Amino acid sequence: MPDLTTIWNMILTQRAWSWTVLGILQLIVFLVVRSFFFRPILNRAKQLNSKWYHEFKKCYFKRSLAGWVFFLLSLLLVIFAWQSGNFQNFTFYEAGLVGLILLTLCLAIMAHVVALAVAAIYILKQLENNKMSL
Repeated sequence: MPDLTTIWNMILTQRAWSWTVLGILQLIVFLVVRSFFFRPILNRAKQLNSKWYHEFKKCYFKRSLAGWVFFLLSLLLVIFAWQSGNFQNFTFYEAGLVGLILLTLCLAIMAHVVALAVAAIYILKQLENNKMSL
């Protein structure tokens, strides 16, 4: 157990490189939460015709840019907060930065969910206009 406390203290004190650890953790958490929302939808979409699934993915990837921009913004905020904040003495400034980071992550996830919904509506609209056949 002393090894983990040594590593934790090293991460807290050597901030020149330790922001990468937080960035990797943020990426992992974001992808896990994103897959929690996406897995049921993508499993259902894969059951569709391969042409529909390809159109669905193409439409989603076009519209998911906003979600990735918000994720990148939250990552930059994590780097800024880690470099400028003092997390051993947690103050209102650090709480505001953490809140801003969580807000941008929530916006990123919502943007991805909206992109999925728009992709599904796009496919339904094509079906309605008879551009795709059963």
